[in-house]
Amino acid sequence: MVEVAAVHGRANASLVAGYGYTGILVAFVARQNPLGVIPVALLLGGIGASGGLLQRNFNLPDASVNVLQGILFMVILAAETLYGRFSAWNFGRQSAASTAEAVV
Repeated sequence: MVEVAAVHGRANASLVAGYGYTGILVAFVARQNPLGVIPVALLLGGIGASGGLLQRNFNLPDASVNVLQGILFMVILAAETLYGRFSAWNFGRQSAASTAEAVV
């Protein structure tokens, strides 16, 4: 939005820069929370803006920023999928059945 409003003044065909993928990633990580979108967008925007610096300093390929964002997406997706499925991650929680037995 800032690029269209401040830099170009209007939307045109030259603005196709892959913002759709980043927008989907921002909405997913922020869990579609309007207030959560702001810090997540700043984080991913910072990663994208610092991509050129990282590529020059560490001799990384051009796609390294996209790979980093993809790894972030896959880790969050795996964490959401596996959350609560293993008893090792449920320490400190009691199941509803054991809570009901403790009350009786």
